[in-house]
Amino acid sequence: MRILGIDYGSKKIGIAMGDTESKIASPWMILENEGHGESIKQIKLICEREGVERVVLGVPRMLKDSSQENDQIRAIRLFEADLRSINIPVDEADETLTSAEAQHYLSGGSRKQDDAVAASIMLQGYLDTNIGST
Repeated sequence: MRILGIDYGSKKIGIAMGDTESKIASPWMILENEGHGESIKQIKLICEREGVERVVLGVPRMLKDSSQENDQIRAIRLFEADLRSINIPVDEADETLTSAEAQHYLSGGSRKQDDAVAASIMLQGYLDTNIGST
């Protein structure tokens, strides 16, 4: 099954692609966030075109108190509700510190793809944790 990983941001949305057979996630692309409606439409098209059956959406956990939600998390939750409203199955995965990890991997290189790399780090963690070994 193909899975799309999303690192949602107010300006850019990092996209990664993975699958349950290989259990490998890769950075795929970055979408400019032009508002929920347009972004949801683009993600729906990607899912249809690429045969994606599930989306894994990164949600940062507050490091001090995981029960607290800030404006960023509330925006992600609205985005998640919009995805679910068009019948896209969504799972959440912790994306805490993935952007910093992506920047570390890309140090000395192009940081244009850092959001897609962050999405792939988050999706790889999801695949490692949630997809049983064969």
